[in-house]
Amino acid sequence: MTYGKFRKDLQTGHFYEKKCLEYLDYDTVEHKEGYFKEYDLIITKDGKETKIEVKSDNQTWKTGNLAIEYECNNKPSGITSSTADYWIYFIVYPKEKKEECFKIPIDDLKNIVKTCRKVSGGDGMRSRLYLVKKELVKKYIVNI
Repeated sequence: MTYGKFRKDLQTGHFYEKKCLEYLDYDTVEHKEGYFKEYDLIITKDGKETKIEVKSDNQTWKTGNLAIEYECNNKPSGITSSTADYWIYFIVYPKEKKEECFKIPIDDLKNIVKTCRKVSGGDGMRSRLYLVKKELVKKYIVNI
C-alpha cells in the first residue's frame, strides 16, 4: 500500500467514524486516536458504555457482499481481534453519493460469518475475509 492510499483510507475511516454518530443515540462519545484495532469509538447512553467498530465499503453495492476481515499477515484482525459490541457497516453507493448503515451486534455477526465463504483480499492479498451476503444483515439497517 502506498502512503497516499493509506492516508486516503485513513481519512475515509475518520469520516465514517463521525458519520456513524448521526445513526446512534448517545450522551457522550470517546474516540481513540491513532491505530487501535479493538474498536473505534465508545459511546455512552444512560451510563452504559458501548464499543463501536466502524467499517465502510464501496464495493458491496456491486458485489452484494460485505467483506469482513478476520486475518491479516497471518495474524488475527478485524472480527477476530475486535472487542466492539457492535459493528457499524456503511455500504457506500459512490454514483448516488449515498450510503446505507447497518448496526450489527458483534455476536450476531460472528454467528453469521460461520456460514460464509472465505477469500483473500486487500492490499497484496494479505487479508483473509468472510464474504457476507447483504441479505443476511438487512434486518440490522439503521435509518436516521
